[in-house]
Order: sequence, then C-alpha cells, then structure tokens
Amino acid sequence: MSAGATSASDSVSSTQEARISATPLAESLVLLAVLTVVQRLVGFLRGVLFCRWLSPEQLGQWDLLFGFLMLAGPLVVLGVPGTFGRYVEYYNQRQQLRTFLKRTGVVSLVLTILGCAALIVWDRETAKILFNETTSYNTIVVAAITLATVVGFNYLIELFIGMRQMRVVSVLQFVNSLVFAAVGLGLIQFWDATSMAVILSYGIACAVTCVLGGYFLFTKYRILPPETEVATHREFWAKLAPFAAWMWVANLLSNLFLVVDRYMIVHFGGFTPEQAAAEVADYHSSRVVPWLMASVAGLVIGVLLPHLSADWEAGRKREVAESSNLIVKLGSLVFTGGGVAILLAAPWLFGVVFSGKYDGGLAVLPWTVASCAWSSIGGLTLLYLYCAEKAKLVSLLYAVGLTFNICLNFLLLPRLGLEGAVLATAVSNGVTFCVGLSLCKRLGMEVDSSTWLAVLLPMSLGFGLMLAAPIWIVCVWQAWLGHTILSNDEKQKIVAGLTMLRNRYVSRDKSLKPGDA
Repeated sequence: MSAGATSASDSVSSTQEARISATPLAESLVLLAVLTVVQRLVGFLRGVLFCRWLSPEQLGQWDLLFGFLMLAGPLVVLGVPGTFGRYVEYYNQRQQLRTFLKRTGVVSLVLTILGCAALIVWDRETAKILFNETTSYNTIVVAAITLATVVGFNYLIELFIGMRQMRVVSVLQFVNSLVFAAVGLGLIQFWDATSMAVILSYGIACAVTCVLGGYFLFTKYRILPPETEVATHREFWAKLAPFAAWMWVANLLSNLFLVVDRYMIVHFGGFTPEQAAAEVADYHSSRVVPWLMASVAGLVIGVLLPHLSADWEAGRKREVAESSNLIVKLGSLVFTGGGVAILLAAPWLFGVVFSGKYDGGLAVLPWTVASCAWSSIGGLTLLYLYCAEKAKLVSLLYAVGLTFNICLNFLLLPRLGLEGAVLATAVSNGVTFCVGLSLCKRLGMEVDSSTWLAVLLPMSLGFGLMLAAPIWIVCVWQAWLGHTILSNDEKQKIVAGLTMLRNRYVSRDKSLKPGDA
C-alpha cells in the first residue's frame, strides 16, 4: 500500500471517529449532575418568585398554558424528534446522518408552521378548551408563536441527546433556564404581572436557545463524512415512521396524563373560571419542588437511552435487562428520599417562601410528592421498552394510566375537590408503574421481588413525613448492609461504576500540566 493510500485511510478513519464525538456515559452523568444542580436551582428560584409575584388566577393560567405547550410541542411534529434517542446512532453507524438530519428537519418545520397557524385561526376555541372562557384569546396567539420556538428547542435537545453530546445539552438547558428566569421575572416586575408575560418570556428563552443550538448543530454537521449510500425516502420513512407514530401516540397519552387533572378541575370541578384557576394555582404550588424529581428522571432517561440502545444493538441484551432493573431500584430509593426531604421542608416552604398564599397546596402536598415519585420511577421502566422497540406498549401503558386518571377524577373530584384530583393522579401513577414493570418482565427484563418493593415505597409519602421517613431509612440501611433490596452483584456494579468515574477524573486532573489551567 502506498503512503498516499495509507494517509487517505487514516484520514477516513479520523473522519469517521469525528462523526459524533459522543460523551462517555460516566462523563454524561457528571455533566447531568452539574446540569441538574445549577439549572434546577435557577428553575426553583424562578418558580418560587412566580408563585410570590403572580396572583393565584394568573399563576393558574400559566400552569394551564405551560401544560398545553408541553402537550402540543410533540403533538404538532407527529413524534419525529422522539425517535432521535433510538435512531441517531443507527444512522450514524451507517454514515447516513446527514440525510437523517435533513429529512427530519424539513418535516418538523412544515408541521410546526401548520400547527401554529391552526392555533391562531382557532384562538377562541382553544381558549375555551384551556380556560373554559373565550376572553383570553390574545394569550393564545402569543402561545402559538411561543409553540414554534418550543418545538425548535425540543428538536435540538432530543437531537443532541441522541448524539450523546451532553456538553451541548448542558449549555442549551442552562441558557434556556437562565434566559427564561431573567426575562420572565423582568417582565413581571416592570411590564405586566400576567400569564401572557410569562409565556412570552418562555418563547424568548426558547428562541435564544434555538439560535445557539443551531450554531452547535452547524459545527457538528460540517465534520460529518460524505455519505456513500443514501436511503430512498420510502426506505427511510418505512424504518422511522412506525416508531415515530407510536412515539407520537405515547407522547400524546403521557402528556395528557400529566395535564388531564388540571383541565378536569377547570371543566368538571364545578368552579367558575377564576376559582378553577386559583385551584390550579394551589396544585401548581404543591408541584413546584416535587416536579423537580420528574424532570431529573426525564434527563436521566434521555442520557441513558442512547447508551443502553448502543448495548442493545451490540447484542448485550442481558446486560441491558440487568441494568434496567438496577436503575429502577436505585431510582426508587433516590426519589423517595427526595420526597422525604420535601415533606420535611414543607412548613418553611409554604409558610415563608410562598408567604402563606397557598394553604390548599400544602394540604395536598403529601400525595403530590407520592405522585411525582411514582411518575419519576415509573418513567425509568420505559428505558427497557424503548430499547426493545416496543413504543406501542408505552402507548398502551399511558392509555391505561390516562383511563384510570379520568375515571378516578370523575369519582373523586366532585366529592373531595382538589384533594380528589391529586389522589386520583397519584393512584394512577402507581398503577401505571405496576403495569409498566409487568410489561418489562414479560419482555425479558430482570425483575425480582425487591424490584416490586420499589413500587410500594413511594406510597409511604402520601401518608406524611412521620411514616415515610422511618420506612425510607430502613430501606436505605437494608440496601447497603443487607441483601433484600440490592444483591452483592448489584452493589459491586455500583462500586465499580463509582470507581471508574473517580479514576477517570482523577487521572484527567493529574494529566494536566500546571500551566494548562
């Protein structure tokens, strides 16, 4: 072989390595931890100040609008970005990532324009659905414009997570949270303390993040190698469309599951529009801190899915099954412990931080915390279903949870008011968790008796701090010293992972020269 051929071969090899410089799993988790601490701190402070500075009615309207954006974002693009975590690596390995980006980008853009235009045309009808009145149609117009930026932001985040570019995801998430907090609090203080100011600031934050994310994407796109073979549109969409369709259904059902209780309060709680918004505000105040757990679980799922998918593609399905089981058990201990901490801080949070404005939120907090813990841990079971390409079972799972939620709300909401809605959602989350774990077991996931304990543990949160704290302490003690919750092999995996993580960063620090800092 000639020197020129060798050089060309090295160049091709170097180019292929640069296709996606994926962040390793250990480093991804470190970045995730930093992201979670900093970004969630900003988000928490923002949420607290929104609760303090907005009236209950306007806070309730913002909660309903935000839930609508989270529902409509994946809905209008037919689930296409939801496929990135599963298929970015697939097309990357086949050197077809350029085609993947072009085709999914064009389709998402066209669908976004059509969806936002529909909202503007039918603004009064949308206001009736969201608020049970038609006088807030101007807010719907602003929400439609914001929706376009939300879709772009979601597209970029899903794409970079699928590419395992957690440094980029960390920057985008942090910038979005920071801009949203700065612009939102500024508009409330110096312009208008209404839900329209908040929704406008969220749109601005997503637009800024889209510009920044577009720059990062352009730099990554430039170094992708030329494609030697391009799949036809028929072949491409035949592969992607079924998974996207089921992801679309799953996103629709899951997001409906997240917001249906608030909309049932608006339409079936027997309240005036103003009273309903105030009830939703009480519910929102009880979720400000607990919902951090669910958002952390979502980030963990986004980070782990590409890595578990890569193991699955490599034929290491048993390792994926064992890892998924361990993730669920650790998630149960971590999120239940988070719930205990929230209940411990509740009197100070509602009495001092929220200035005693939301006593209704304090009353329903225990079951709100239990609900969010169940939702967070149950979401981790989806990792195995997605790796097994069983997105349709995820849709079935959320359909079951949504049905339970609606039926229980019809039964409990007229009798117990807000407490009934919260209790209905908590029970529905627990049922969804059980069904999801059963489906995973049928598909080959390692599910032992201690895993089922993870289903029951968050229930203790609903009965208050005095019961939940001792039970959680006993479970943590048993997990560390006993064998009931974690086996010796699982403990060894945890220790090995922590050791690898420490060695990676200790060796990196030692390899730096004094002048490198």
